[in-house]
Amino acid sequence: MAWMAGFKTTALAVAAASAAVMAVPAHAVTKVVEFNVLNATATLPTAFVSGDTLILDTTVTQETGALSQSITFTLGADVTSLTGLASWQISTAVGPGPRLVGVNIDIFDAGNNLVLSDAFAGVLGGFAMSSLNGPIGAGTYRLVATGTAVRDTVFNVSVSAVPEPETYALFLAGLGAMGWLARRRRVR
Repeated sequence: MAWMAGFKTTALAVAAASAAVMAVPAHAVTKVVEFNVLNATATLPTAFVSGDTLILDTTVTQETGALSQSITFTLGADVTSLTGLASWQISTAVGPGPRLVGVNIDIFDAGNNLVLSDAFAGVLGGFAMSSLNGPIGAGTYRLVATGTAVRDTVFNVSVSAVPEPETYALFLAGLGAMGWLARRRRVR
């Protein structure tokens, strides 16, 4: 009979662990768009699902002037928000080194309505940083980055699609069940 109780506890632990693993997107993909010019556009052919990340990687060494980069992408039905960070090098006003100023990152919907805009976070080690977070639904969107390249440009944006809250609830429930089973096992 003791083996049956042990089997039941093990089966519950396996079920809880399986639920936790299924809640984490195993298929998360990072989609990288690299630009080496200040004015560029791209369209991503496949839709983002929860856990996927878009990275805009820009290094421009032969141009200065207005920066205008745009990426069109689609979000799947399981995405309810975006979270992202941007960083760009802002070497001193005089002297060598990349310098990009007046940066703004916006996300527009298919009707060209502003959905999200970045918030400046500060400067650290010669890099300016901003964040981009907010609710969003399924559909087609356009990320637009603007600014002015005083000298060479080093600029990166990373945006991740965040899953529905139910996915997190399932994951936390699985972890909670595993903790409860582990504690119950120690009490015996």
